[in-house]
Amino acid sequence: MTRKLLFFSVIMAMVLAWINTCATWINPNTSTQQLNVLWSDDFEDGDMSGWVIHDDVEDEISNWFVDQGYLIQVSNIGKGKLGTNAVAGQTDWTDYTISTNVVSSDDDYIGILFRYQDPENYYRFSLSSQISKIRLEKRVNGKFHTIGLLDKMWPECRFNISVDVCGDSIKVYLDQQEYFAITDSSFNHGKVGFASYHNDASFFDDITVYDKLEIKVDEPVLQFSRNPYLQNVLGDSAVVMWRTNLEQNSQVEFGQSMTETRRVTSQNLGMNHELTLKGLQAGEQYYYRVSSGSLTSEWTLFRAAKPASEPFRFAMYGDNRTNFLRHQEIVASITKEVPDFVLNSGDVINSGLRPDWDTEYFDPLAELINSTPVYISIGNHENNSRNRPPDTISPESDSSYAHYFKEYFAPPEKDHEYYFSFTYGNTFFIFIDNNLAGYPERDFPDMTAGSAQYLWLEEQLQSTEAQAAEWLFVAGHIPIFSAVYPVDYYLNRDHLWPLFKKYDVDIYFSGHIHDYERAYVDGITHIVSGGGGGPQNTNVRNITDIRKRITSYHYCIIDVDDSALKFVVKDRDQNIMDQFVINKDLDNATNLELAYPEDLSLTVKPPSSNKVPIFIRLALPNESDYSINVYNSSGELINNLINAHAQKGSYWIHWKKDDLDGFKVPTGTYTCQVETPTAKVQVQINL
Repeated sequence: MTRKLLFFSVIMAMVLAWINTCATWINPNTSTQQLNVLWSDDFEDGDMSGWVIHDDVEDEISNWFVDQGYLIQVSNIGKGKLGTNAVAGQTDWTDYTISTNVVSSDDDYIGILFRYQDPENYYRFSLSSQISKIRLEKRVNGKFHTIGLLDKMWPECRFNISVDVCGDSIKVYLDQQEYFAITDSSFNHGKVGFASYHNDASFFDDITVYDKLEIKVDEPVLQFSRNPYLQNVLGDSAVVMWRTNLEQNSQVEFGQSMTETRRVTSQNLGMNHELTLKGLQAGEQYYYRVSSGSLTSEWTLFRAAKPASEPFRFAMYGDNRTNFLRHQEIVASITKEVPDFVLNSGDVINSGLRPDWDTEYFDPLAELINSTPVYISIGNHENNSRNRPPDTISPESDSSYAHYFKEYFAPPEKDHEYYFSFTYGNTFFIFIDNNLAGYPERDFPDMTAGSAQYLWLEEQLQSTEAQAAEWLFVAGHIPIFSAVYPVDYYLNRDHLWPLFKKYDVDIYFSGHIHDYERAYVDGITHIVSGGGGGPQNTNVRNITDIRKRITSYHYCIIDVDDSALKFVVKDRDQNIMDQFVINKDLDNATNLELAYPEDLSLTVKPPSSNKVPIFIRLALPNESDYSINVYNSSGELINNLINAHAQKGSYWIHWKKDDLDGFKVPTGTYTCQVETPTAKVQVQINL
């Protein structure tokens, strides 16, 4: 062997050895190699031990904490490229792979640090969906130098960041796709960490440092990327929607049992699926499941819209954007209330420009919206602006048009999907898009006098259907007025409020303000409910018309029973924050504060037909654990309606006349029993 050939062989052996010490990228879940983990933290222990926080901005303070397995930063600290960092690990780490899962429900900068030596010397990878930047930088002696930059909007809220460093090689991956492959030798060792700047909703989870990690990107496999959910359960129909990761056909199978069913199909291929079920009988239960290609969902049970003569219950909340953990808790409590539908006052996500609405909205709601529809008064964060194609809009514009609201929801009126109306029971609901009132300088759709929406709204308010209804409700995202400052919604007061008074609107529901407010002005009850997850408002002024204001995560439960309405507001733990009644049959019974019951009792409201559930009113004189069970004439347990803890007050419980397995019970006499640790009360139910 010649010296030249020998030298070449030695060099090739060295290169191969170097390659084998660095990471080739394969999904660790599918890799057969033995992974060597240098260090990891999943934050499930609930503390931040081992993490050091460094704030780069002297006059601002970060807010890092651990909650439900996430390391979270919720202050908006930032000045230029500076913000706050959380650092852990060993300074002498050299070649390694760092992989972490993050959630950025805010759309500003979030990222990770690697080969971190001190607060002024490290590598940082970060991205911002808001300004469409994906950056790889190094900070040397306090100064930032960009070594990789993409002008691209990252579309996801929840994603994986992985970085491999080996020698002077740096490779950065987002969701297992390579974005940067850079050679730089500024730092050859150091710790790891997280970065957050100008971002008030940074969530970090499951960080792992490997000495060597292989990742392989598999071919996509057909799956549900969004499980089935209901829309427009109105009259004799309902809409079922779902999403798949690949284009497929659509089918829904439905019926009053799982053995005798009908099918609705569409051979049009798509990822967003929408089919309408027709011919439903009022108040009846239906099973349904969806299919796309080889996928079939589980059976789900829902109830068709109730007849006009029946009492009904709906929940109301809004501004659930930003903190999906709080949103999950609110939804869990709402689910226990068994509403017939939900009214959301808008801002369901932080940025409507991103296609990922699952992290903040669909995922927290998954166990509710598969059987209960939600109707949304569109918020400003949904970014419904500029009625022209999105490819004509600059991604840097602060009021860009987003089409995802139209794709993901099916409002009752297709001609104008951002404002619509419907009748449910004895009540007429109107949903409007009044975001222009909150931001007159932007190009949100017009709602002032003479505009198309204004003319439509007046037409709806004066319609026979609206004026014949027992109750007339309007929902919009922007309040008429609020105790929070500095805000002044003069467009609402000048244009909408006169219409509401002229046509005798009973309640105006809104959000936008992240608190709960109740006012009674000019014969109209005004509700602000924006406690679904957004950062809570603290700037408050006194307005005499506002009877109640509370800063807390919360939701509202509204029971409509003929001419009587009961309104209860609860926090995420189901503690009552406020409650009042409106009874049109009684004088001076509007916004009447509720008296608490003195004795434990159950009252059964006789059903008007065999098709509707049984309504049971519970009076709880003291805060207590309680359970409500139904027994047959032989004393056998038929159904457990609820096991809960509640403050003193009155509550509606629904029994669907079903047993523990969900099947209808035969006619006969049944006993409904409420039991607390200190008392027990029974009442008979005749079916």
